[in-house]
Amino acid sequence: MKSATVVPEVMATSTSRSTSIAPESARPTGVSAGAVTRPGLMPETPRPFGTLNAETARAFAVAAHETRPFARIEPGVKPQRVLLVDDSRSIRTLLKIYLMARAFEYIEAESAEAALAELEKQPVDLILTDFHMDGMNGADFAAAVRAHKDTKVTRIPILMMTGDANAAEVRNKGQKAGINAFVRKPVSCAQLMTLVDTILPAPKKE
Repeated sequence: MKSATVVPEVMATSTSRSTSIAPESARPTGVSAGAVTRPGLMPETPRPFGTLNAETARAFAVAAHETRPFARIEPGVKPQRVLLVDDSRSIRTLLKIYLMARAFEYIEAESAEAALAELEKQPVDLILTDFHMDGMNGADFAAAVRAHKDTKVTRIPILMMTGDANAAEVRNKGQKAGINAFVRKPVSCAQLMTLVDTILPAPKKE
């Protein structure tokens, strides 16, 4: 198992612009999800889901201008599939905007329990999970993935995020559970893509 890749907190919490994924506090609860989202069309201008805090609203307003060039599916290259696990639909949408530099397909889950159910139904290449969620937290979810009966599931790279004030403790819990990477919120597009590129290289043309 690979050791966890960690973005230093001083780097992960300082951004030159306002685009960043906000901490869990003051976030709206998401709606149910689970379907695969296929890339190919530029998303419409993001609209708020419920009441967003000011930081998340600013991120939605400028994210499209600060992401890397939008990637399209290349012929002969099978898109990799990302499972986004977060109880906020707004954050899941923002993560997809941040990841537009790679031609991913997406599966969304608003809880760890829902995410485990998705892993039983379809293959996944990467997991991005929040730490604080109702029910099972991100570290316990990662441990459940590593203990799965299917060895393909146990090898899926996991990136865990948190806005918890005690990030060091959360990081330690995640590392013991077997995560591959950890980052403290707020995280910029560049920081997130650097971690994703590190733990899941882009696919090669078949």
